[in-house]
Parts: sequence; structure tokens; C-alpha cells
Amino acid sequence: MKFALSTVIAFVSLGLLASAHPGDDHDGSDMLTRSELAARELAADRRAELVRNCGPQIAAFEAERRAKRNAMMKRATTTATAAAAKYTTIQNTTCVTAPEVTEGPYYINNEYYRTDLRESQPGVKLVLDIGVMDTRTCTPLPAALVELWACNSTGAYGGFTTSSRLSDKFTWLRGGSETNANGVVELTTIYPGFYTGRTIHIHTMIHTGWTKSANGTIVSHSGSLRHIGQLFFQETLNDQVVALSPYTSTNQRRTLNAQDGIYAQQNSRGFNGVVATELLGSTVSAGILGYTTIGVDGQASYGITSNNYLTP
Repeated sequence: MKFALSTVIAFVSLGLLASAHPGDDHDGSDMLTRSELAARELAADRRAELVRNCGPQIAAFEAERRAKRNAMMKRATTTATAAAAKYTTIQNTTCVTAPEVTEGPYYINNEYYRTDLRESQPGVKLVLDIGVMDTRTCTPLPAALVELWACNSTGAYGGFTTSSRLSDKFTWLRGGSETNANGVVELTTIYPGFYTGRTIHIHTMIHTGWTKSANGTIVSHSGSLRHIGQLFFQETLNDQVVALSPYTSTNQRRTLNAQDGIYAQQNSRGFNGVVATELLGSTVSAGILGYTTIGVDGQASYGITSNNYLTP
């Protein structure tokens, strides 16, 4: 079974799992002046042009990654997740969220460097095959740190389980790792839930020239921040996931893609933040594999506004 490709491209108590989460996640546009908004719109248009110019290279980049994964999965025929990928065509797609957004209110600086972000959080396993391409050169970007953070199955962010302010030291569903020599990284998390005011999404940042502390945490303000964005999923897949436990253990009101202002903003001008997905087994509960190629401007530089820091 497969879902449509994108067109551009610690177990805590039930009370904590189901805790309400404020729907105040925004893109920061309400804090920008008219000239700043105009500059951001112009930058978005320029990025769109860069992405279009890299179309053939992006298609080849994705085709190579999927072919390699198909071959590996076909060889592993004795495992529960061995079904070969179901794609029959490779589309000229990329996931480039636009325009750039602020990191939102739930970013925490200096999270852990790792490839598995789940810890003990329950939910549908989500494996993300993320490719990063420099749209200035139309070449894959190696040694780029891809950082992700998202809410859990019932709409709570680690660090903010009891308040909209940093209130605990939970680190689940946060962190990241670097792309390999081919510009690709694989990160494992869970399919995120939802909270009032926002559709299902995952936040992402991409850093270059970054450093890591001796304790295994990322130094967020080292190097250059090249991209801030969000990833989304097809609504038909969202429907199937949220019908499962523990996603049903929430009092949050669901917001659909079509009702989410940031989704609309990040899927305009030919940009598309929707991840291409397929199942890891015969059912959604067996896990989901997602492919996305994120185009970044290798000369762009953004800033982190959050004053929240991890204190291990």
C-alpha cells in the first residue's frame, strides 16, 4: 500500500500524554514590519526560482536514494518490514518550505545529537529519509545537521508538558544528525499527533558548520542556520494514524491541513512541504517511511530567537 507522492517536493502517565497543549504556534509574521514582510516574500520568490533550476538534479537525487532502499528491502525478505518500496515512478519533487518561518514557541537549543528521537514515546514509527540539496549549486549538501522536533501522539512537546513555557526536562522527539557524504540522513521518530490550532507537522532546522559538545548535544548557535521550516503529511494518512491508540487519548481539537495557515503559506509559489510516504508493513501501525528532499540556499543565514536551553 502506498500514499500519494508530494507534488513538488520514557512512557509517561496517561494524564501527561493527554495534557492540553496551547495552539499558539505561529510563524512570526505578526511581529514583522511591512518592509520585513516584503523582504521575506522576495526571498521566497528567489528561492522558488533556485529550486526550479535544480529540478533534474533533485529528481536524480531522489531516484538514487529510493533505488538503494528498494534493493536493501528486497534483500531483507525475512524481516517484518521487508516489503519492497511500492513506487513505480520517480517524480521531479522537492520539499522546500517557504517562506522561512521562525522556529515557533517550542524550540529548545542544544538538544541531543542522535538518529532515533523516540526514547519511550508511544506512537506509529516514522522513518524519515531526508536529503538536503544546496539550490545554489544543485548538489547534495554533506555534513549538514538536520534537526527535528515535534509533539507526541497526544499533542504535547517535550519540555512543555505542563505549560506553554519550558517546564520540564523531557527530551523526547527532539534532536538530529548530520547528512552523509551523499547529503542524506535517516532519522527515526514517531508520527506526530496534533494540538488545537495546528495541523499535524514536524519542525526542522538545517545547520552547516555546526559543532557538538562533549556531552553529545548540539551547539545550536554554532555555524550557520540555513533553513527553518515545517514538514506535513497527506490528510488521508493523518486520518488513519489518528484513529489508532494512543492518538485517540487526547482532548485536543484537530485542525486539518486546509485549515492551517502555516500549511497554506508553506505550500504556495510551487513549494510543497508534504512528505512522500509508504508503509513499512501491511498496515499503518507497522510503521511509515517518509522521503523528502529539502532544498536550502547555501548562502542564506537565519537566526534562532528561542531562549530555551536544554540542561542535561
